[in-house]
Amino acid sequence: MQEPKTILPAAVLVSLFKDSLVLPEKEIKSAESEAIAAIASIGKEAIASTPANEVVNEQKTTPTLPLKFLGDHLKKIAVIVNDTEAVYLNETDLGLLSSILNACKLTLADIALINLAQQPLSLHEILETLPSQLVLVFELTGAQLKIKLPTTLYKPIVLGETHILFSASLKSMQGADQTAKVEKSKLWNALKLLFKL
Repeated sequence: MQEPKTILPAAVLVSLFKDSLVLPEKEIKSAESEAIAAIASIGKEAIASTPANEVVNEQKTTPTLPLKFLGDHLKKIAVIVNDTEAVYLNETDLGLLSSILNACKLTLADIALINLAQQPLSLHEILETLPSQLVLVFELTGAQLKIKLPTTLYKPIVLGETHILFSASLKSMQGADQTAKVEKSKLWNALKLLFKL
């Protein structure tokens, strides 16, 4: 793995080149050797004393922040939602999700509930951290998950060992009107096939 390159603070650079930046040709090699030795000896101190916002990483890498989720992921099921108003999921939608899980003979301990509104991650990053047999996605598109797969609602997609099921939002399934009943029914039929209920 390549080590990240850092930019030394101006004070360090000035101390390295006190006399002159233009040297006669015979002195260049010895000056280079001295500079390399000086950088090696003070490089670690400079990085440690430089504030974090001054250290520049030339490679754009995704920070490896811990994935935050609700549940224990006991049955290797990830449930991904997009709720901008809650840490994980608002109380009403969480109640409906719990009912759906109970109908599938599951509990919140069996899943990992991940709210992408609070931590924008790709599906790949999620599955790398939490390998799952089933990923249930509410109200998100493939583009939001940074995948190039068809996102037909209620039609499971197989990706390696993982089944992915896209669904309408939990909010659209709230209430007793006909639209909510139809959405719940479509989700239930898909879950029955997946869990062989």
